[in-house]
Amino acid sequence: SNECSRPSFNLRSVSPLCFKIKNTQGSIMNKEKAQEHIENNLNNNDSLVGFFQAIEPPKIWLFFVIGPLAILSMKTYFVAATANGMHFFKLNLLGKFSDDDFFNFNEIENVKIGKGLLQRPFLFQFKNSRKLKIKAQLKGVDKIAKLTDETQNHIENNIPRIK
Repeated sequence: SNECSRPSFNLRSVSPLCFKIKNTQGSIMNKEKAQEHIENNLNNNDSLVGFFQAIEPPKIWLFFVIGPLAILSMKTYFVAATANGMHFFKLNLLGKFSDDDFFNFNEIENVKIGKGLLQRPFLFQFKNSRKLKIKAQLKGVDKIAKLTDETQNHIENNIPRIK
């Protein structure tokens, strides 16, 4: 029998290889699993153009109110650009999909795209007067879904962009 398949509460009895496998499985959703989930949850007659992982940074003012716990206000998203609009798949603290918001391109008033070396900031302004500020991943390890030029061009071509 495989010793990795047995649940073990004693860390000394787990081989280092098995421990490494157990630790990397749940923390970060890899892009293949994310793509499968995104494609399974697209609207009918919609096709995926591209997707990327992004974070909504923590609110600075929360650091003054609750201190270091403000980091828990940081949210992680998988943002999918489709032929008809934008999907925002929110992840919970454990890295599992928890929520999905879809906006047609005509429901998004504008987008402001900044510059960045490792992350690119996006500010989406919706017609219902809500805003979403996220930082899209540009560089990183292979298992993280990164923003591609094709995906960014699709967003710029379908949503009015402000400088």
